[in-house]
Order: sequence, then structure tokens, then C-alpha cells
Amino acid sequence: MKKFIALSLFVLLTLSCASAFASLHDNRATIAAQYGEYRFVVDNDNQLWTKAEWEAKGSKRAAANSYVYYFNRNGLNFQMNVQYEGTKPESFVRAQRITPDAGIQIKELKAYLPEIYELATAPEANVFTTANDLSRNFREQGSPVKLAVLVKKQIKRSSTYYTLLAFSIKDEGRLIKDSQSITPDTYIDELILERRLIQESSDSGWSWQKNNVFE
Repeated sequence: MKKFIALSLFVLLTLSCASAFASLHDNRATIAAQYGEYRFVVDNDNQLWTKAEWEAKGSKRAAANSYVYYFNRNGLNFQMNVQYEGTKPESFVRAQRITPDAGIQIKELKAYLPEIYELATAPEANVFTTANDLSRNFREQGSPVKLAVLVKKQIKRSSTYYTLLAFSIKDEGRLIKDSQSITPDTYIDELILERRLIQESSDSGWSWQKNNVFE
């Protein structure tokens, strides 16, 4: 068992896969089929376990917060933390965080994470910016102005949720304080994919954008 910060020691571990991210329609079984088995588990006390440690004793002592996977896309390593609704193979994805080992620009999203790009540019996608906090799943909150996409298409298994994409963004290491400063050259440090209740999708602090910066 190790501190969560020890994750950085494993950033060079990679797992090649056919898909760049898990969707909210996936479950533990389909994730394993796409990515292979998870490498680590982060428990609710923010402690890190290897897969072997978790299955031998960790799961008897603590509850899992997220399962950690690794993959490589076009030579860039990514870490993916996935939260599930339960512990069974059929448990659906509840949220996920994708972190590249180096920031990618918005204009590079299609090359590195094409499925995320397709989600962000789908007909149901609505781009917005906000100064409000969007997710507790970020490792760091990033710039004061947040960039996000609400995909106003009901998740197939639920009539109460939409999909929210939220991005931790910076401008070559500088924080972004004005939404007008967000361009295709803006860097993405990490992104969150999670469900959002439909009745929460009209937040008064969200500024809907007419121009889709992802296109």
C-alpha cells in the first residue's frame, strides 16, 4: 500500500488499446475488454494499491474510489482513473479522469483522443465556460475560467442524466482568466467525463458559447 502520490512513479507504464476513453455506457467488463485489467486501485482514503495487493487484502479493508488504467496514443502516455457504480463486472462507469503525461492543445484533441473530440463536436454538444467549480474529480482545478461541454443526449440506461465533459486548461503554463483567451492553442492538462443530472443543466453561472472551439 502506498500514498496516492506514488502514482507518478508509474506514469511510464502504458497499455495500448483500440479505444481512447471509456464512455458512461461502459461497465467494468467492457473496460477490461478494451484496456485489459486495471493496474492500480485508489481507495476512499486516497491510498494506492496494486491489483495484486487489492485483490489479496485491500478490498477487504477499504472501498475502492477509482480503478487506474494506462494507455498510449500516438506516442503520448495517458493515465485513466475510472469510478464505477459498484464492484461487479456489470457495474457502469460513473465518472472518469484522463490525464496525459504532457499537456495537449485543444486543436490536437482529435489526433490524441478522437472519441472525446467526436463527443465534444456532436450535434447534442453544448460548449460553455464558467467560473464555477465543475467537478471534484480534478486533481487540480486549473484556471479560474473553466471550459466544458454538456452533451444533451440522455445516457441510454438512464432518463435523468446527460454527459458532462470538463477540461482543466492553461495557456502555456499561465492561468486563463478570460473566456475570450480560450483558443484552439489552449492546453488541456486533464479532462473529466461524468454524468450530470438533467435538471442541473441550466446553471445560471454557465456562459454558453456560440463558436465551438473544438471544431
